[in-house]
Amino acid sequence: MDYKFKKILIGFDNSAASLIALEKAIKTCEAFGAELYLIHVNNDTSKEDHFKDFMYEKAENTGIKIHYVERKGNVSRELQLAEKEVEADLIFLGSHGLNGFQPYWIGSNAIRVVGASHCPVITVQATSAEIDFKNIILPLDNSDETRQKVPYAKVFAKAFNSRVHIYCVSKDSSNATKNKLKIYGKQVADYLKSFNIDYTLSQNYGGSVAQMCIDYAFERKAGLIMMMTETESDSWFMGTLAQQLINHSTVPVMSIHSRDLYLSGASGY
Repeated sequence: MDYKFKKILIGFDNSAASLIALEKAIKTCEAFGAELYLIHVNNDTSKEDHFKDFMYEKAENTGIKIHYVERKGNVSRELQLAEKEVEADLIFLGSHGLNGFQPYWIGSNAIRVVGASHCPVITVQATSAEIDFKNIILPLDNSDETRQKVPYAKVFAKAFNSRVHIYCVSKDSSNATKNKLKIYGKQVADYLKSFNIDYTLSQNYGGSVAQMCIDYAFERKAGLIMMMTETESDSWFMGTLAQQLINHSTVPVMSIHSRDLYLSGASGY
């Protein structure tokens, strides 16, 4: 039986980024039959009724079950607590990246949530194009964790009838790396093929991995890039590549931890 998301959480501040993230979260709830938990962290209680009315209208228009939760305090900490209390299995966040300033979802705040989460987090920029998840970029590098995200690619591809673009990519252009990724690419292609999932297989070497992924996603008109957070790790919680994609990609990024319980026990890959 395919894994299905049942409880999807979104951190919402009514910014342009969070509004786009909300639309994508709602479509994801519809695809999986999931409930949506909207967490609004704000010390300005005068806005509470406005947000509640907005969400009730959304619930009526979409037919999905939406839970509105008003919280006060530190944004990233409150969302981390909400994830545990709700037992969420997917989080959406609007992320403002490194350009300009917004009161809540500046890049560092989104990265704190992604780094502390135990479920996948999809970060969405305000500049994200209105593109659905019909094309998914699945980068493969030469790390040990890189293939652990493949089961999620299968789950999303089945739900959205997506084409998965397997992208073997590394800043290292040695023959050893190319041969290793050639094997990884074939293994993933065979796995997706066994589930009748449409895919392509490409490779690129010798440049900035983050920029190559961003450029490739634009070329393929992709709606999602999937990334393991531990890739190229130079900190205790998240690799530099994941941070660069979250802050700079106009295509939504799904960040996945190797500690994810679904990956450790239920994927079978």
